[in-house]
Amino acid sequence: MTTANLPIRLRRCLRPCDTAARHPAHHSRLLAVDTDTEALLELLELAVSWHELDYSQAHVVGPGEWPRFAEEHRWKLPERAERAFSLALDIVGRQGIRPAEPLAEVIPLPGTR
Repeated sequence: MTTANLPIRLRRCLRPCDTAARHPAHHSRLLAVDTDTEALLELLELAVSWHELDYSQAHVVGPGEWPRFAEEHRWKLPERAERAFSLALDIVGRQGIRPAEPLAEVIPLPGTR
């Protein structure tokens, strides 16, 4: 079989892609993060809300799969795709992390006590 007979989204998969079978719509959106601003924003919104919302019943590719997804696909702009997934993973990883001590101390202005 040649790649000419495959849908465009599957021609960008470097090997058999279970993500395309499990989450075809999200797979297609993720393939656009390097060229489509809306797709990039969707990825970042998913990253920001990952720990806040329940995605267990949603047909989305979760953060645990993003590194493999990024590696196993052809990108029109590979550096941009790498930056997009790296930033999204960084956002997910930072959620829930609070500094051990306050970042700043509030000091009263003279005469305001």
